[in-house]
Amino acid sequence: MPTDLPSSPAAPHALLLAELLAVAERIAHQGDMQAVPELLDMASEHPESPELAALAEAFAKLVVQHEVKEFELQCTIDHLQRTKQELELANYDPLTGLANRAIARDRLQQGMEQSRRSQLPLAVFYMDLDRFKWVNDNMGHAAGDELLRQVSQRLRDAVRAVDTVARLGGDEFLCILPDMLTAADAQALAGRLVHNLAQPFALSAGVAHIGTSIGIALFPDHAEQVDGLIACADAALYQAKNAGRNGWRLYERPSA
Repeated sequence: MPTDLPSSPAAPHALLLAELLAVAERIAHQGDMQAVPELLDMASEHPESPELAALAEAFAKLVVQHEVKEFELQCTIDHLQRTKQELELANYDPLTGLANRAIARDRLQQGMEQSRRSQLPLAVFYMDLDRFKWVNDNMGHAAGDELLRQVSQRLRDAVRAVDTVARLGGDEFLCILPDMLTAADAQALAGRLVHNLAQPFALSAGVAHIGTSIGIALFPDHAEQVDGLIACADAALYQAKNAGRNGWRLYERPSA
């Protein structure tokens, strides 16, 4: 009568291998890192299978190393994202959220290149606020800051999505307006901005009445470089101020 044969020595090996594969599947497909301790337990619970126990331990170490690398990579990505956000914030005015001088120059350069392709003029408005100093002196600097934020919002609301409004500092602003159909369109927009900013501003400290003066320069009619175009718009701004403020002027070259 045949006697029971001893279980095959391969049986525990096969069982451990199956368990190892199952845990590996959980880690690989489900991201279940809680399965790593089970791998280490397998390494200690199967002394009769030193090869597979060593395999379980090595696999556990490999998974842990992978997790560490993944964590380091995520930290690097987070750092890069924070750096990118900081750089972006550095390019915008912290008070108004408008583009700053550096971004304005870059947008102007891009707009001029676009204008060369489209053969449509680009307009630059150089603006400052009339009676802003009076608000600061009589209503306080907090009121002045609140006024600048409200002015910035009115400017944003008045221009197109493709246009750029920048704060250069103090109460000075620059508007970059690519692909204007005609010079008359630019002048009409300047007139609307003068009208909008002449309306009362309701501030926490009271109602402020100001105005704005705008100088207009056109590319390529008045200048073909960034600095030259800004200088022409700035000169037109002073022409508007000399004409009585709260108005706009299109740049005119000095007579010979």
